[in-house]
Amino acid sequence: MKGKLKLISGKRIESPLSPKTRPTSSKVREAIINIIGNKLEEASWLDLCSGSGAMACEALQKGVKRILAIEKQRETAKTCKRNLIEVSNTMAHSIHVEVICNELISFLKKGPKNKTIGFTKDSLSPDTKFDFVFLDPPYESGLYELSQELLLSKQWIKKSTILICECSSKSMPRIHNGWKLNKEKFYGNTSLLFLIPNQALNCFDDTGSMH
Repeated sequence: MKGKLKLISGKRIESPLSPKTRPTSSKVREAIINIIGNKLEEASWLDLCSGSGAMACEALQKGVKRILAIEKQRETAKTCKRNLIEVSNTMAHSIHVEVICNELISFLKKGPKNKTIGFTKDSLSPDTKFDFVFLDPPYESGLYELSQELLLSKQWIKKSTILICECSSKSMPRIHNGWKLNKEKFYGNTSLLFLIPNQALNCFDDTGSMH
């Protein structure tokens, strides 16, 4: 059974009615877009624990050209894919949208050159890293810090990447020392952490940074 979510634009998308799914609220989605919206044009977006894909859909509507969404629950991943394809079909520019049903940590360990990723397999572009990463696992899952570490060690990111963590205001996750807190926002029981790579501890060979 499916419910409905409304994007900032007013467009409605599917939302799985499942206790395992916690859609990012419209208030939080709008806050994220207000903070980074002007940087999304032509950018790439990695959506981790994507759920319905609502946040990725918002990013698409702001000009993101590539979305890779990872979701463990099979039916939810199907809903996410339908939503992203429906939104991408309304956009005038060329977009690459891909949804992979996989467990988060095992997927991140494979790195961005993993041949199961269609973009890596089909594209001639060497740019497999991401400008933005949105991390929204179950709040008490303990996945935040290990995900932060793997994004760095497996080279998913650029030196200019922004990692956005949605988390509980009551149990804030620890920030891995490879990242620095750039901005912190609170919306009732939900908090947003905007993290940037700690340049003092990381080496990057990318030259295609978006911002």
